[in-house]
Amino acid sequence: MRKDFFDNGFTNVLKIDLGNTLTNLQNKIYSCTKEHIIDHDSNLPLVQKIKLPFKKIPDKAVWSRAMNELNNSSELENVINSNEILDKFKFIFKMPKRFNISFFRARFPDQERAIYDWHQDEGTWYMSNDKRNLNKFAATLWFSINGANKQDSIQLLKNSHKNILYNHIFIKGQGYFSAKLKKFKFDDNLICTVETNPSEAVIFHPLTLHRSVPYSTNRLRPRYSIDIRYYDENEKLNYKTNFLFKLKKKYSRIREWMF
Repeated sequence: MRKDFFDNGFTNVLKIDLGNTLTNLQNKIYSCTKEHIIDHDSNLPLVQKIKLPFKKIPDKAVWSRAMNELNNSSELENVINSNEILDKFKFIFKMPKRFNISFFRARFPDQERAIYDWHQDEGTWYMSNDKRNLNKFAATLWFSINGANKQDSIQLLKNSHKNILYNHIFIKGQGYFSAKLKKFKFDDNLICTVETNPSEAVIFHPLTLHRSVPYSTNRLRPRYSIDIRYYDENEKLNYKTNFLFKLKKKYSRIREWMF
């Protein structure tokens, strides 16, 4: 795993058995969403319930409340802090510590805020003033709660962590989640589309370019995942940064359109 992580920028898909810790989170998700899911037999197995399509996409206010409840839940905290998750990071780092940024995420068709363009995780907090987020080698474990296929997963660009930190632009409702790659050409054969069963994950480098798979069909099946991040103070992240991104950080009050 460590070799794949540093050579390719990400690991192969790995299974993480969380037992009741995951079941409790899945139950929490179901309790927050069941009124919006299509009519169904309440006796269905839980893993099937959280794969059911929605009647319609919940409006922003409804879904924001649900997301806040899930992201502030003890069920989510127990997953992120579990020994099983920590053990996977020990393949990458000798002394992994929890990074400040870890989130539960849900993705639906036609929900623009949940569609992320190519970006590097390091770029998303590069402009932050929070010292807890800066100068740390934070790896991301993308954990699939209800499975993901080629139509609703994420894509990783192999070897892209060996380049530079690209200039990232601010996207309203998301943050710095779009790398400016106009002059950057990459081989489509290096794009890896992640496919998972529930309770599977992949760990990737903070400079690895990745994105949400663009939707090709209009479906109402949700995709639930968690971005879990740990770092090691003894591991140093050294990289070159796009010149304009450096300026943007230095003169953060300059209007975004100038870059």
